[in-house]
Amino acid sequence: MGKIDNSLRNLIILKRNQGASFRQICTELNLAYSTVRNLWIKFVMTKSVSDLAKSGRPSKCTVREKRLISRISRKNPFLTAREVATNCNILNRLSVSTVRRYLRADGLFARRASRKPFLSKKNIRNRKKWCSAYLEMDPEKWKTFIFSDEVRFQTYPNISRLVRRPCNSRYSRKYIVETIKYGGSAIMVWGAIKADGSRVLVRCPKRLNSMGYVHVLESGLFQVYTPQSVFVQDNAPCHKSRSTLTYLDHKHVCMLADWPPQSPDINIIENIWSILKAKVQKRSPKSENELWAAIEQEYYSIDDSVIIDLYASIPRRLQAVLEAKGEQTKY
Repeated sequence: MGKIDNSLRNLIILKRNQGASFRQICTELNLAYSTVRNLWIKFVMTKSVSDLAKSGRPSKCTVREKRLISRISRKNPFLTAREVATNCNILNRLSVSTVRRYLRADGLFARRASRKPFLSKKNIRNRKKWCSAYLEMDPEKWKTFIFSDEVRFQTYPNISRLVRRPCNSRYSRKYIVETIKYGGSAIMVWGAIKADGSRVLVRCPKRLNSMGYVHVLESGLFQVYTPQSVFVQDNAPCHKSRSTLTYLDHKHVCMLADWPPQSPDINIIENIWSILKAKVQKRSPKSENELWAAIEQEYYSIDDSVIIDLYASIPRRLQAVLEAKGEQTKY
């Protein structure tokens, strides 16, 4: 229903003062119950039936259009504000910044999307089954596990960085991040950690195949492995090859054989790599030798308490996977 004029408003107040009920006035004047009630409340509070002064300009967007903007964005969260406005057919009336403001008001802020491994239905099923089984294990048993993994470092990693700079100085060399094709020089390292904070780091060959991986294990694993240990590795092809498994069996290494694929959120050494990459990045190594020296120094400088806390988090990680029904978690 459209706006009602002041003469009709005055008539409503007159009838109300004469003792008519809201329902009687609605029936007689063919008005909504809320219209009559709200007008009377307004008159009681302000002693006036006229429109009150409003702050700011009237909105160009109706309440229905605002709901449509939010609904389209929630349906496809990767749409930009311009794309949302185009889908709503309102770009000719509203600016992109206005659409963006409506989205923010509804709690839909633009964030950097988290990058997580793809999980198939089979992966999800295996993760739930594995976490459910190992959650029943004595938490103290995790202290016998040795977590291992490989990671790649680059001298010029392809990452975004924030910079504070004056206006009109975007392309000044002082404020840019210089890049090199394919990230410049790169090296791969293998590491392993134990519950007491001890660790080992080995530089991998340029091409890590089964033969190279066995050489890495020969160089590093037995610095931390004991007969009471359980060795944990993921399902990379060189980890599961016949030659690798034969070598581990020959060395009488007790290995966790049922590690669920696509599960870096359970492997606590992934957190060590995140910490290490941040530390190495700050040193800005320019060559492979500088990069390796920085990696080695920063790796062994990580406090033992960090590793101890990561081991304590394992039951929480398994519980988080179960609560997420096998899908990705915050870890």
